[in-house]
Amino acid sequence: MANTQFSDTIHVLVYIAYFKGKKMTSQEIASSLETSPSLIRKIMANLKHSQLLAPTHGPTQLALARDPADITLRDVYAILPGQQPLLNVDHHTSDNCPIGIVMPQILTHYYSEIQAAAEAKMAKITLQDILNDATLLQRIAD
Repeated sequence: MANTQFSDTIHVLVYIAYFKGKKMTSQEIASSLETSPSLIRKIMANLKHSQLLAPTHGPTQLALARDPADITLRDVYAILPGQQPLLNVDHHTSDNCPIGIVMPQILTHYYSEIQAAAEAKMAKITLQDILNDATLLQRIAD
């Protein structure tokens, strides 16, 4: 199963930005993600620890620590617990095969380039971009 913590963390941040100034609970955010409130609380604890979520005065007063235009997807990706590369090489290949022996080294090189390109693109996409898209799609749906 794919790891969705990047997507879920972005979702939480955009939800908080979208409903800025309104009281919100982990239960309400969890219902948007169709997940448990405990997972939302874990995500929010990591966001607070990483200083992307502002310290709160009460459990329902949530706010971003910075303007959404100043938080990039790269910022979010960088704070994920147990952050893994986007692509992983299978190193369990045969040393007795001319392809099996070299494939991990070759793919590691290319995957590193792909990772760098993806992170460079993430650095150009802000939460404000995603918030704008969400607002636009809401207007179109209405």
